[in-house]
Amino acid sequence: MSLRRIALLAFPVLTVAAAACFSDPVYPGDQVLGTFRFDATIDWARTTCKPGGETVQLGDGGTLRFEGTFSRNADAGAGYLTVQGFSRDAGYEGQRVVSLHRVGAALPGCGTNCEGSQIEESLDVLLLSSSQDEAVGRRCSGLVDGGVPGSEDGGTQPPGPTPNGYDVQRACGTLTDDFIPGTKNCTCTKPCRAVYTVEGTRVD
Repeated sequence: MSLRRIALLAFPVLTVAAAACFSDPVYPGDQVLGTFRFDATIDWARTTCKPGGETVQLGDGGTLRFEGTFSRNADAGAGYLTVQGFSRDAGYEGQRVVSLHRVGAALPGCGTNCEGSQIEESLDVLLLSSSQDEAVGRRCSGLVDGGVPGSEDGGTQPPGPTPNGYDVQRACGTLTDDFIPGTKNCTCTKPCRAVYTVEGTRVD
């Protein structure tokens, strides 16, 4: 199974893509933070799934790309991540956003009659404002030990609403896919994990 195919499966959008309307997207919540184009690169040091492995077969798919939109209810605290018309829950805490979702999925390494296999996916990112993005050189690799520049670092400001929209320009973090074998008629027995570093640049 190619890396690109796995990423598409991991985001459970294929089941709803046909019904989604892309010409006039409507995002849940009352505050849209922005739409980002993400580049995801496999991190083999943190990945336990092996090329030709039992559960899934990871290949060298290069950099994967997808777009996602962050939105939330500003007062209630509920948040969302929308990918290709499918909105899933996301938790917002300061500048950190975590979206966890589990979906049933056929895993080729588990056999055609395997039942109950799943993928659990977590997107965990830090959001940077325009001034913070500039302070780290407009790239996620400029972050040091996950630290985010604060107001004491050259007068940077955290992400927040402005008269011209929400000030957020970059998202830096990790995408993790846990592949979970099924419980019936399955030839695979061991779960495994694929970890990607992700960098998102705001496009809208």
